[in-house]
Amino acid sequence: MRIAPLTLVFIFTTTCGAWARIGETPDQLVARYGQPLNETDQKAEGAKISLARVTFQKGGYQIDVTISGGLSVQEAFKKINNQPITVEEARLLLSANAQGLEWSAPEKKADAMIWTRDDNAVAQLSNDGSMIIRSRQLTAEEITAKRLEQHPSLEGF
Repeated sequence: MRIAPLTLVFIFTTTCGAWARIGETPDQLVARYGQPLNETDQKAEGAKISLARVTFQKGGYQIDVTISGGLSVQEAFKKINNQPITVEEARLLLSANAQGLEWSAPEKKADAMIWTRDDNAVAQLSNDGSMIIRSRQLTAEEITAKRLEQHPSLEGF
């Protein structure tokens, strides 16, 4: 009977230090993970949204972070050993990214489990074993960019 609780304690202690939090600054990300493995700046001509993507590795995980406006707006988690992230690990990720808000019960889709936070942030645990947590700010920026693309404006000419 003690095996399950001990397993959860082991999972929590070996992985919780590897999890970013939506809303962290690049300096906070580096303090949490160390120097990034890769950085890509998407502020080039033609980009609809000014984003930077940074990749870290820590605690057996690859963490791909999207930064907009100087803050983390999306984190994608994948185990380096290609094992899937479990539902229990997903719940720990959700807890680390709650920021005082509540996540909904998971909605099961054909290819993923989806959680929504009170402020419309979204988390997705895919069947491929990866997990993505997106802030409402990134979703809003993407909607605005798409709207501007579909309905160009002559305002300011």
